[in-house]
Amino acid sequence: MSALRSVPDRLRQLLLFEIIGLVLVAPLASWLTGDGIGTLGVLVFAISLIAMAWSGGFNYLFDRIELARGGHLSRRGWGVRVLHASLFELGLTLITLPLIVWMLKLPVIEALLLNVGFIVFYLLYALLFNRAYDALFPLRED
Repeated sequence: MSALRSVPDRLRQLLLFEIIGLVLVAPLASWLTGDGIGTLGVLVFAISLIAMAWSGGFNYLFDRIELARGGHLSRRGWGVRVLHASLFELGLTLITLPLIVWMLKLPVIEALLLNVGFIVFYLLYALLFNRAYDALFPLRED
């Protein structure tokens, strides 16, 4: 068995992560901002689609680098998980900030603050989700 996750496994991970995240964050963001669930639902869904595209490439590259450095996905500790989640969210923020500004008609600073809320939520969520996913769907070491 390969030390990398298969494409179907990676797709399952990606879809579960995004669906659960959407169900959790859209109502919460609507409640916190006072904006309608429809507007925030569309925004979060758009960010989710962007995140799925970003995630596929980012995770593949991160895994390849980790393997090249002698690591293995089954031994990924909290330090590597924090680095992984932080780099992922930083890249996603740079990609999605203009969308938030445009859709909610916010100044950049306010959009960035909202995005920071999304980042905090998704950083914690990503750490917990990926740890649980690895426990539920483990890879064997070669």
